[in-house]
Amino acid sequence: MDSYGNHGLRSITGAPRLETIYEAILCVGSTEIYAVRENGEYKLVSIFGETILEGDFGGFTDIRGENIVARSNTGSQYGIINRAGETVVPFMYESIRFAFGENYIARLDGKYGVINLENETILDFEYLAMTFIDTGDFFMADKTTYMSVIIDNNFAERIVGIITDLDTERNFITVFANGENIFYNFSFERRNSRDILVANTLFLDRRDGRFGFVDSYGNVVVAHTYDDAKEQNRYGFAAVKRNR
Repeated sequence: MDSYGNHGLRSITGAPRLETIYEAILCVGSTEIYAVRENGEYKLVSIFGETILEGDFGGFTDIRGENIVARSNTGSQYGIINRAGETVVPFMYESIRFAFGENYIARLDGKYGVINLENETILDFEYLAMTFIDTGDFFMADKTTYMSVIIDNNFAERIVGIITDLDTERNFITVFANGENIFYNFSFERRNSRDILVANTLFLDRRDGRFGFVDSYGNVVVAHTYDDAKEQNRYGFAAVKRNR
């Protein structure tokens, strides 16, 4: 950005890419194409400054091949267009985010669902929030304030419950049910904590309604005297509660 507030783009080596002439430059998920605002209007340009698409649009948020998520210039509705500026999905949604393939997470009347490039509803608009987990190739969505659901890439519900953790580094999901944490891997197979938390030295264990900790062989290390407890974290500490 120069002293006049104009924006440009340089490579990581400092080589100029886009001239410092734009009011704004926005990333749209591509290293070759950017959305820019010039004279109050949005357009798509290549890293060489060549105009790829311009028209009566209020902005662009994502590009996948020929398909571009765009915002209308007359309101806050989102749709999908192609590189010729032709409408693929009508401008009728409050937001649109790419999920996978030809599927997009969209928001309509305050609720989230999934549509495709034919504007067919794949998952009904009944969720409070929704995101696609790339590393697991599944959706995580909130049905209510407390109840969430994991939906696979065939749009089938696989796990329903109170999801307390989703770890994309170690690829596991933790669901709280019946007073305890239940672990699943990203193939939706149930696992015990010792299968998942392989770096831990203690593992949460519940017996007769009380919590304690065992080692990797199941031997009791900390007696079952706690009303509530949490698994050992990555720093080696575990939270416990007694006499609540």
